Amino acid sequence: SSSAETMAAPQVPPPLPPLPLLPPPPPPPPPPPPPKQQPQQQQKSNATQKPIKRMAGGKVWVDSTLQEWPDNDFRIFVGNLSNDITDERLQEHFAQYASLAKVKVVRNHKDESKGFGFCSFLEPLDCAKAIREKDQSWLSSRPIRVKRSDWKDRNIGGSGGGGKGRKGKNKKHSKSRY
Repeated sequence: SSSAETMAAPQVPPPLPPLPLLPPPPPPPPPPPPPKQQPQQQQKSNATQKPIKRMAGGKVWVDSTLQEWPDNDFRIFVGNLSNDITDERLQEHFAQYASLAKVKVVRNHKDESKGFGFCSFLEPLDCAKAIREKDQSWLSSRPIRVKRSDWKDRNIGGSGGGGKGRKGKNKKHSKSRY
């Protein structure tokens, strides 16, 4: 009979003690400060640089547009551009290169394309790869011409690095107009 009593009344474990109260979670961290804008800082540093004098076609002038470009970049000339090519289209064509910094289609005073432009790279390998891979590639309706830019060769007074200039040319093989 005692075994019948144990079957009828199952044993219930004693109740668990209540959980202790936890302190409230700490407040979230403050938002990070806004990122510093590199282009504005770069423009400020370029604004303090002395103006860049250029020479081409027997004329000398101060070229303020060169201050928009990154310092110590690797620049290429892109020629044979059709008239419908914009800075944005040129940027898209070279976007696969990670260090692409700036592109510019050169335009006349009527805002018409002059048929050429420039691309600036921060890494020399990207620049070399772009020349090798994009020369004679099609952009819009034309095969474009891509080569190393000689813009530094046209600077006067040592600003811009000089490039190869006339010193490295072999006089025996250079073409003379006279």
